[in-house]
Amino acid sequence: MSHENEKEYPTEEKRGRPLDLSRNKVILETTLELLAEKGYDSLTIDAVAIKAKVGKGTIYRRWSSKMELVIDAAMLTNPLEVSINKLNTNQDLRGQLIDLLSLLFMQDNKKYQKAMNAICNALNEQLDQGMRDAFYWSYRNMIASILEPYVKEYQLTDDDIELISDIGPALVMYNNLYSRNQSNNAQYIERIVDKLMMPIVFK
Repeated sequence: MSHENEKEYPTEEKRGRPLDLSRNKVILETTLELLAEKGYDSLTIDAVAIKAKVGKGTIYRRWSSKMELVIDAAMLTNPLEVSINKLNTNQDLRGQLIDLLSLLFMQDNKKYQKAMNAICNALNEQLDQGMRDAFYWSYRNMIASILEPYVKEYQLTDDDIELISDIGPALVMYNNLYSRNQSNNAQYIERIVDKLMMPIVFK
């Protein structure tokens, strides 16, 4: 047992019991459910513990705050590393951008969408920054990786890559929040890529 692990989880390590990682998923899924039902401000660690049937200490040994718990819960259903592994990098740029937006944002999980809406409506600067750090930079790194073969030939700047990175998430999230018709998400994503993202690359 490493000293690093002893420092991170002193209580359970001293008992000789490693963390039950299966509980992590239960706790995170429960957090998403309550987030969708109650919103961020009304969400409490007590409520998560009761619904997940775990002790508060079990949660606090894994996450030091509600904000950290919520961010991890948000990433659970939308893990970027899984999405990038599914991406077909043998297709052209347009196809990769469409597939990436589709993998990340065409969520059939209504409960997840409600939970994400609750996060967006929280008006909490720390949560906004935490979500940005957890999601945005990973997503931007994906975009940068997809665009890398085109950077030199088309003289793409960091500002170009930043703008291309911002366009997709901003418009898809806006559409999910305010559009009454979610049946044409695939066409909407194609329009984002064709009308806004591709012209920046091939300007």
